[in-house]
Amino acid sequence: MEINDDPPPSPEPPSASRVENGVAQADSGARSESVAAESRVADSRAAERAGAERGVDEPVAAGSVAAAEKGPASKSSWARRSVGGKTISGVKALDYVVSASLQDWKARPVDAEQVRLLDAVRECDLAINRAHAARAAAIDEVARRVANTAVTGRPLPHALLAREAQAAGEEGRPLQRWSEKKAAEEGLVAELGCLLRVHENTARNLLCVSKLLQHDLPATRARLADGTISYRHVEIIVNNALSLPDGAWATFEADALTGVEDLTVGQLKKRAITVRELSHPESIVKRHKKALCERWFSVLPAQDGMACLEMILSQEDAAAISDRVDTVARSLHNAAAVEPVDSRTLGQQRLDVAVDLLLTGVTETGLGAGVQGLVNVTVPVLTLMGLSDEPGTLDGFGPIDAETARRVAATAKSFTRILIHPETSVVLSVGKTRYKVPADLKKWLEIRDGTCRFPGCTRQARHSEVDHTHDWQYNGETRWDNLAHLCKRGHRLKTESGWDVQQGNDGILHWISPAGKHYATHPATRLGPNSAAAASERSPADDTTKQPVDIWADLTDPNHDWASTPF
Repeated sequence: MEINDDPPPSPEPPSASRVENGVAQADSGARSESVAAESRVADSRAAERAGAERGVDEPVAAGSVAAAEKGPASKSSWARRSVGGKTISGVKALDYVVSASLQDWKARPVDAEQVRLLDAVRECDLAINRAHAARAAAIDEVARRVANTAVTGRPLPHALLAREAQAAGEEGRPLQRWSEKKAAEEGLVAELGCLLRVHENTARNLLCVSKLLQHDLPATRARLADGTISYRHVEIIVNNALSLPDGAWATFEADALTGVEDLTVGQLKKRAITVRELSHPESIVKRHKKALCERWFSVLPAQDGMACLEMILSQEDAAAISDRVDTVARSLHNAAAVEPVDSRTLGQQRLDVAVDLLLTGVTETGLGAGVQGLVNVTVPVLTLMGLSDEPGTLDGFGPIDAETARRVAATAKSFTRILIHPETSVVLSVGKTRYKVPADLKKWLEIRDGTCRFPGCTRQARHSEVDHTHDWQYNGETRWDNLAHLCKRGHRLKTESGWDVQQGNDGILHWISPAGKHYATHPATRLGPNSAAAASERSPADDTTKQPVDIWADLTDPNHDWASTPF
């Protein structure tokens, strides 16, 4: 092989001696001179002869270069190459140089520090997996103790039972109670949820997975304990196993775990679904009917005033919904050139179409006609008047920007307008003479609480019950600082499973679990009595905001009709 390293101005071809001298040079990746081994020289020459015999003029394969330039390659050095007696130039000559450089780059020494750090990451991952296995064992053990002893904490007073029965009769609902074992189990679910700061459904799932790992899926437990698989792998195996009859679990587990150490979570999910289909004794028709009973719809708050809708529904309904939304959205998108120009993307149009259909659509039986969603928005009065940009609060979700809050409060018929003074609010109480909470006070509490006040619960207050923190039959008053919203489950946990609670003047609920753990839940909106001392210390000169006296006066009137108030 002859390599022409001369710049273009030199008309003379390289001599044989220069080629022989160049064969012994190699580039180590840093383009420094070194002497190549005799074996590499021989291999390089053999490759050149073979290429010449074939008449091949493409670049020599990486690793067969026996000579290289001293220093970085210049544009002139790439211009021509002689391979197998033929001169190559342009892109092929460049490929020749790049191919050799790439091989040298791949042969660079390994970064020892990088290897050490990656090994540390892997060891941490293994430790996490082993910790998950240990946690599952501990959870199953505490569940076993609770189930065996049915510990419910304090005994339920007969007077409380009688009063609850009376209240249930007044409200026209049946009095339902848990068994001691059920109360203990639900108390443990709540205990785990608060301890780990997870939703009750997540805590319940932890109990289920832990039980199956310890008693029904030993191979999966062993893989988790030695760190081979992660907890997410375990959840996939457990969730698919739960949909199978007990007798099919062993076969399913063995097939699903085959080669699992090399599978990502996504890959295992696909395999588990396939294995489950092959292992299930029931037809897909029967399973689909059962799955339809598990359909659901939920709304999750997101950041920056946004939210996420989630649905589990049949594939045919999902496909039909997608097609309808897509058809309408594309018709809008195709007409975007018509004045006024619609600048929305197709994705934005699809979402807007879906929202319009959900808000104004009517079912086949006529349900939904004229029905609009009801949402509470708490708006500071200064924001409503345009004197402040303090955000409002959308019930069950969180802060919304001031502009949206003003628009909603002024125009949206499907929203209840609730106004609060930035400093004062109304103390509402009917004392001990009345058990049932007045409608005005209940609405006030609904805005203050926002959600159920049991730790970790996110059920909206309007779907919960108003509970006397200090029991009414034990001299607890029906007033704002002794009332809070609890969902039915939270109410039962408080009265039947040993959870205790106290309420402070700031509306904070202080909970004590059956295990003696302390937790606190805060009101969604600060609504409390005005401090007379603080008000007397502030002089009129300190207040630089022009405040309409009639509006401030109305704010202290709990019977004021805000729906008819013009703004």
